Amino acid sequence: MTKEQWAKIAEELQSYFPRVQFKYQDTVITVTRERDGESRTVLVVYFDGKWRGAWGDEKHKDYNPATRLFWFEKKKRLYPAKRAAKIEKELGKRRAREYFPRLYDSISAWLPFFSSSTSLIRQFKKAEGLVWLREQEEEQ
Repeated sequence: MTKEQWAKIAEELQSYFPRVQFKYQDTVITVTRERDGESRTVLVVYFDGKWRGAWGDEKHKDYNPATRLFWFEKKKRLYPAKRAAKIEKELGKRRAREYFPRLYDSISAWLPFFSSSTSLIRQFKKAEGLVWLREQEEEQ
């Protein structure tokens, strides 16, 4: 896809109620803006008109590998940096690693929600073979 196409997509995604569709292999990917609370909206990514939380979990039987390309990776540390520093200071580095072996580890989850259009576009640009369906409709 060209820079001009991505610029049009970005403009459309920043509107109040966007609905942008892409095609990737045999899957239609739809992006819409939906409410997330009283005053916050997010961009939601659907595969063939639906999404399931299990698709983002590699250990689940319904895992969908396309989530790695089109969903947002949310990372969270097991222990906040401030608490990890306090534990390390009180116990010392060696004991902290002994008693808390995962002190500096983090967990990640793949979610179909993006808070901004720029982060969504940055993620989608990585996918090779992505086709914007609106452009195809205009050409026909």
